[in-house]
Amino acid sequence: MPGFGDKDLIAPHLSRLTGEGVEFTRAYVSNPVCAPSRAALHTGRYSHSVSMQWNGRLLPLEYPCLSHGFAEAGYKTGYIGKWHLDGGDRSAHTPPGPRRRGYQYWAAFNHGHNYFDFSYFGDDPEPVKVSGYEPDYQTGLALDFIERNRASPFLLFVSYGPPHGPYRPPARHANTYKPEALTLRDNVPAKFESEARKLMAGYYGLCSSIDDNVGRLLTALDEKGLAGKTIVVFTSDHGDMLRSHGLEDKQFWYEESSGVPMLMRWPGQLAAGSKQDWLFNNIDVAPTLRGLCGLPPIEGAHGEDRSALIRNKGTGERPESIYVQGELGSEREWRMVVRGWDKLVVDRELKPAHLYNLAQDPLENENLVGDRGTIRRQEELLALMRRWSIMTGDRVPFPGREPAEDGNL
Repeated sequence: MPGFGDKDLIAPHLSRLTGEGVEFTRAYVSNPVCAPSRAALHTGRYSHSVSMQWNGRLLPLEYPCLSHGFAEAGYKTGYIGKWHLDGGDRSAHTPPGPRRRGYQYWAAFNHGHNYFDFSYFGDDPEPVKVSGYEPDYQTGLALDFIERNRASPFLLFVSYGPPHGPYRPPARHANTYKPEALTLRDNVPAKFESEARKLMAGYYGLCSSIDDNVGRLLTALDEKGLAGKTIVVFTSDHGDMLRSHGLEDKQFWYEESSGVPMLMRWPGQLAAGSKQDWLFNNIDVAPTLRGLCGLPPIEGAHGEDRSALIRNKGTGERPESIYVQGELGSEREWRMVVRGWDKLVVDRELKPAHLYNLAQDPLENENLVGDRGTIRRQEELLALMRRWSIMTGDRVPFPGREPAEDGNL
């Protein structure tokens, strides 16, 4: 897709959003798993600091969130789709009140990836059962919300499930992509090529289905005269390996998993068609949106308000580095720091495990740990990582994981 460097992906509406807004070419999540990353998006804090180190946990009520500030400022607030911050019960009803974190309108469910013939909850504890394709229906709810609240300032969070697995697109995109015609990344091992092509065909079909619905939302904003005064943000809670390095799903430090798309459009306020290549972490999303709207910062957030940097097209003081963590409390626990184009990954004992220069090796095929010529660089990055750990209160190694109903999915 133009703007994302993928010539195979058919996504004209996201291409339009890229051309009319800002593309952040180096955006990362703070923890590449659903619930921890979503907690960071809402609170502006690292997942360990809000007891959301892994899936299946309830976000404690004492932490202020993105939506609280907007609701307090008089915005109409709404949440549609997957929530995943209300504990381990996938089918839980989130009642009106503090567990909705300031969202007034609610058409959501805690967790699930059944994209056809699904259920969600409103204010009533009885589920609403729906036939059809989930994102299409959710977009219809979003369009209704926009119509009802078009005369007021509003904050609407639309949380689609796809392109998370299972990789089964709707019928209109079931054959959009032919596995044999897709271009594999050069870091997919030969023995996984056939499987990777099949995964990609389904994954890309889901992406195109989301693009269809982004188009519906953009059209509605145009037709209602709201486009010029609405900030549109498009991002994800994690990426997907799709058999790069022989791996699948997320929860890895590799770019395919920890890197995400990040688009932001605000006509007349943010430079159209601009690309910003500074390091953007998803803990910065909530503080930045509040800053763009002139609202006070989130108390206790680790994330920074980057609105001035965005308005100035990346001119100004840029983040020196970003910090990412994963698999906390398990034997596979890791942490990552990216400074410039250098990426260091350490294990649960802070021992260097991976070192890459992303400018020279964007596919992360050459691990430089153990290379004598990189020892000083490793030491500097390790010292930086220790500072991040101390600054954020991240315990190394992290205390053991509690069992969760949904594991690490």
